[in-house]
This record gives sequence, structure tokens and C-alpha cells, in this order.
Amino acid sequence: MRRSAKGGSGRAAAVTVTALAALGPTAAFLLRRRCTLLDVSGSSMLPTYRDGDRLLALRVPVRLVRRGAVVAIRMRAADAPAHPARAQGQDITPGDPLPTCMIKRVAALPGDRMPGPPSSTDVVPARRVFVVGDNHEASYDSRHTGPVPVDLLTAVVLCRIRHGATTRNADHRAR
Repeated sequence: MRRSAKGGSGRAAAVTVTALAALGPTAAFLLRRRCTLLDVSGSSMLPTYRDGDRLLALRVPVRLVRRGAVVAIRMRAADAPAHPARAQGQDITPGDPLPTCMIKRVAALPGDRMPGPPSSTDVVPARRVFVVGDNHEASYDSRHTGPVPVDLLTAVVLCRIRHGATTRNADHRAR
């Protein structure tokens, strides 16, 4: 059975969060330790997630991350020189905010063949994963930087809990 784009997983997550919150302070404490909210910024995960979406993510051990999962990846200060804007020749001034994490899909796990040309025989090294954005044309990911250390994976996205504004919705509200 296929879920509609409007309901489904977001509604289930809201019910789960409400039920856990009703269990009291202990459940709320555990929920806050294990879950995190992520705000999507940019278009690298279109059409799955769009700018302004809010996601519920679960902090899980790296061994539980599976191929196809959408994950949050912590950015390091060393990643700033490789920031997509800088890679495209744009200047980044010291006051410009850099993202604290990237949201990408796991395409290959350690030992898997790296995605790429059919002749590619490289494998993902141990303790690293190959991640890509769903919008390949607008995504800055492992195709540019190579596989990501698993130590930088912070959470697995469970569901979208709030939709970002779309041009169509914005136009409709303006009328």
C-alpha cells in the first residue's frame, strides 16, 4: 500500500511523539537524547525533501545505518574550504554561516563498490560511507569529496514533520 504525499509518515511520527510525551518526563528525556530535529536548507535532496522542511531524525549507532537511509552528517571546520559555494568559485566571507550538517542518502557502505561509471572498481574503505543527494545536479556529496567517515554520521532521518513553503503554496496564500 502506498502512502499519500500529504499524510503517512509525518502523522505517524506526530502520534508517536505525542504518545511518548504523554508517558512523562522520563520518556521525554529519552526522546530528546535519541531524537533530533533538522531543518532542510537548499535543494540537494529534491524531490524527497525541500527547503524549509523539518525532519525528525534518530541518533543511532553507525552499525545500524543501511544503504538507502537518509542521514545527517556533521560538518567539520576542515570542510569549510570544500564548501560548495567555494568549489563553484564563489567567495565565502568569515561571517557567512556554514551548515552544521548535511542531509544525504547513503549510496554505498564499507566494502561496497563505489557508485560511478560502470568500469569503476573502487570500493568504499572501512569506516566510511558513500553519500549522495537525491538531486544529483545540485548536490555536493561524495562524488566530489569521496566517502565520508562514519564518525561524522549523527542521525538517520525518520520522517518529515513539517513541509517547507513551495512557490505554489506561497502564490496561493498571496491571492
